[in-house]
Amino acid sequence: MMTSAQTIPLPSLSSNTWQILSALFDYPDQRLMDELDRIRAAANQIPEAAFRRAALTFLGYLESQNLIRLQETYTAAFDLHPDTTLNLTYHAFGNNEKRATAMAKLQRIYHLAGWEKTNTELPDYLPLVLEFLCFCPDLEPDHAQSLNNCLRSTKVLMKNLEKDAPAYAMLLTPLADLAHAGVKMDNRVTSSSFSKGEST
Repeated sequence: MMTSAQTIPLPSLSSNTWQILSALFDYPDQRLMDELDRIRAAANQIPEAAFRRAALTFLGYLESQNLIRLQETYTAAFDLHPDTTLNLTYHAFGNNEKRATAMAKLQRIYHLAGWEKTNTELPDYLPLVLEFLCFCPDLEPDHAQSLNNCLRSTKVLMKNLEKDAPAYAMLLTPLADLAHAGVKMDNRVTSSSFSKGEST
């Protein structure tokens, strides 16, 4: 559990950055592969240098692999091992009542923001959290704290990915470092230039 979260602000990134990260951490499918050129063009416009470098490097990884291999790697990394699950509250709490409470609070935050998820993923699923922050970046302090607590778990996830899924660990590193250090970045933009399909 993270005891010092009260002192750490929610990272402030451009909506373009949040949405590109959300797309890249989602399950790789043909739609993603068909849009790599458009994603690369959007990634080149990411204002935060560390995130831009990470996204462009990861896009190079995607372009170097065939889709079946990418899907096998993704499934092995994120679906078979709890230590590398993309459900972030697991890394903070494991499976217990505190985790259930944290997820219920996230779902309530989404509801109060008028943002409805359209898939069956749990509310702490990393691509879902990132997408929410793209469309709803301005949160009241208590809600921002809940999202920040969730994002701070990316540090553990990043470390656990380094051996078996280094490309994903590298992509996650800037966010994990920023969320854990509590550094704020001031170059937020108001709209994203890339969307993986329609917003959800």
